Order: sequence, then structure tokens, then C-alpha cells
Amino acid sequence: MMKKISAACAAAALSVGIAGNAQALEPVNPQPAVPLTYSNPAYAKVAPAEARKMIEAGVTVVDVREPDEFASGHIQGSVNVPLSTFTPGMRLKAIPNVDDKVLVICRSGVRAEKASRILVESGYKHVYNMYGTSQWPYGLVR
Repeated sequence: MMKKISAACAAAALSVGIAGNAQALEPVNPQPAVPLTYSNPAYAKVAPAEARKMIEAGVTVVDVREPDEFASGHIQGSVNVPLSTFTPGMRLKAIPNVDDKVLVICRSGVRAEKASRILVESGYKHVYNMYGTSQWPYGLVR
């Protein structure tokens, strides 16, 4: 009896250990190439359905891919500001007010997270990573 209890406890401890080391999956498919780990009260990740509602409410989308990627397909009305142009302390021409909401997108969410970090560190208070065009199910324009 004691061996069965010990084996059950060991199995439970192993499963907790494995689960504790696993990365949480993002609510999108496909998953970003690397885990998105940035954390800040001014930053959040939003799934495509929520991002779509925000866009319908008038929030501006900032696409941080390079111009050739943007030209190959982007969200209607989005603004292209390549990550390569981001600098500390920057203000977006399309969204100069740091109190306004900003939706950031790239191809998979990784560059959007990097851009979001710079925006938050530059004073933006409501920055949302909406992952990437590879997860966007609502169509793109050229």
C-alpha cells in the first residue's frame, strides 16, 4: 500500500514539474516562432477576434513589418512603421497621443512584441500585440 502511495506521489510531482516547465500556448494558430514573454501593465496580447472589435471601434493598427512584407498583404487601414525605424522615446505620427490605444502587428507576433516594448518604454500606456498576419483570419489587402 505504501509503495502505491509513494508511486502516486512521485507521478504527481513529476507531472507538476513538467507542467511547470512548459510554455503557455498563445491563443492563436500558428504559434509565434519564439515565446512571447514581455510583461508590463501597459502591454497586453489580444487574439484576432478581440483585435477586430478594437479596429471596428477605431483603434489604429501599426504594422511593424518591412515595406515589402506590408505590400504583400496587410490589414485594411493599417499604418506601416517598420520595427527597424523604432527608437527609444519615439512618437508615432499616426498615434502621437501616448494615452491612445495602439494595436501592433507583424507576421507572427515576435516583432510586434519588440515594437510594443519600445512603445511602452517610450510612454505609450495602452499597447496591444495582436500577433501577426499569419494568424489573422479576416483577410488582408494589397
